Amino acid sequence: MGCTASSLRILPGVGRLKLLTHYVFSTGLLALAATSMGAAFPSALFISLITSVMGNSIIDGLGHEERGGYVRRTPLTHTVPRSIAWGAVPGIIISLLLAYGSQWRVTPLAVIVLLSNLLLGPSHMFLDAFTERGIYVKRRGRWVRFAIAHISYGNSLANGAAMIVGSLMLFAAFSVH
Repeated sequence: MGCTASSLRILPGVGRLKLLTHYVFSTGLLALAATSMGAAFPSALFISLITSVMGNSIIDGLGHEERGGYVRRTPLTHTVPRSIAWGAVPGIIISLLLAYGSQWRVTPLAVIVLLSNLLLGPSHMFLDAFTERGIYVKRRGRWVRFAIAHISYGNSLANGAAMIVGSLMLFAAFSVH
């Protein structure tokens, strides 16, 4: 399940398994955050799934470039501060749609969606920090790579563990409800 052609693939060389891991992990995190703030589980799950797929696709789609046949991350999206902004984009869109549907009144659900989506980018960076090439941090005015564990992108055990944690967060979100 490494780097094969897939409908989940954004760019050549960006593996299906890894992106699916981001989807499951951040859906669990966002749903847990939303239900902890008072959102009903069905709404939290639905919106978290949509924003997770959108946000992680934006972060990887804009933040990966191909050079010499290799796909590499760029500081455009793979820094913690910038990932917060890019990850919040789907939450802003969904919040605006919710406000529009409520005759431009700010609803509690719109606020919850906006706040919970501030976690999307950092959750993506958290997982990427464990991979071979990590994420970018600023040191002495330059972007340098930072990695915690240098785990292969396609490591089934690591991806499976992250998906289990995401699933446990989904279960916790359901239990909070």
